[in-house]
Amino acid sequence: MKDSFSTLYSVIVPTLVVACNVAVAAQGPTYKIGRTPTQQELRFADAAIRPDGQGLPPGSGTAEQGALIFSVRGCAGCHGPTGAEGPAPLLVTSRDPGQAGRGTVHHEGVGGFAGRGVRNWPFAPLIWSFINRSMPLNQQGYLTANEVYGLVAFLLERNEIIKKGEVMDAKSLAQVKMPGHDNYAPPPSVEWTPGLRQREIGK
Repeated sequence: MKDSFSTLYSVIVPTLVVACNVAVAAQGPTYKIGRTPTQQELRFADAAIRPDGQGLPPGSGTAEQGALIFSVRGCAGCHGPTGAEGPAPLLVTSRDPGQAGRGTVHHEGVGGFAGRGVRNWPFAPLIWSFINRSMPLNQQGYLTANEVYGLVAFLLERNEIIKKGEVMDAKSLAQVKMPGHDNYAPPPSVEWTPGLRQREIGK
């Protein structure tokens, strides 16, 4: 009988101690440290942006702002001071169709258009998605949404696709008519859904 009581005691007492500690902790101060993350912060850094712009975050930028970002963020080191020099893929190319890629461009994931020049991309939101996911090289995710909008505006203006002073945001970017749009063929099997990871639709 004594052994049974000792066993029961050894089980009940630690359980009560743990329960009391939990109750005290639950009633303790929160210190007001941290906050609940926003939906934007919970998004994957490489979440795919739909061609119609769905998935683009809040923010905006102009070509003038983008020119400054292009310089201070080191883009010119790879793409040249105006985006037309290299040694990385040229970002600013001729309007002459003979100097651009020809034929139908099939969707190969956002990165599939890299190296073809901004004018050959079929949808402007995909340019935003690619820069946001992949640039700067070896520092992906470093740029803010506003900086990416500014860079896209800068590249579109330099390629004479939008006019100087136009503001690019989630709404206006989706309305830009890209020169490469008519050469685009939609993907054969992958359907875009909110939160889709970029690697799920190709590299």
